[in-house]
Amino acid sequence: MNTKMRTVTTAGMKTNASGNRNKMKVSVLSLRALLVLYIYVLVKVILFKFHSLDLGFLGGRLLAGLRQPGLISQQLHTGNLVPFREISRSLYSLTDHALFNVFGNVVIFMPLGILLALMFKVKEMPGMKVFICAFALSLCLETAQLLFRIGQFDVDDILLNSAGGLLGFWIYRIIAEPMRSANG
Repeated sequence: MNTKMRTVTTAGMKTNASGNRNKMKVSVLSLRALLVLYIYVLVKVILFKFHSLDLGFLGGRLLAGLRQPGLISQQLHTGNLVPFREISRSLYSLTDHALFNVFGNVVIFMPLGILLALMFKVKEMPGMKVFICAFALSLCLETAQLLFRIGQFDVDDILLNSAGGLLGFWIYRIIAEPMRSANG
């Protein structure tokens, strides 16, 4: 494993060979640590609704579901497998809870898009890759809800989370690109 501390520039800020201290450097290691922390927070919020992580409880829920597959099947049937069904209902009803759910699912994944844009050069990480990363992470979280039977599997959550990751990436690009041009 390469132990060199590689640095990246953020928001178009560059560093010169003399180590100009006015320019902000962020180490890739720091960004990776921030990504791990972000994913931990996602798990706490999405799976555990801010409750403690009880591995014994999770193990018991998973084993019960594996021993009785009907429990997981029943959980899946109560979820939403039809794209845009819950989004449409939420936007039609316009209740505070429904709107919070739609916009919350987008906003909670925006940091992922920003972090991925910071960790990789924009050319290395185009929007489609960010969308796929957000989609995969969201699918893992929704599947965990299903397997542990601690939430409802909702395909609309996956779509909204993926859109949030992509939106975060585009917001970073919109802000960073003009700053790079201005800095030469």
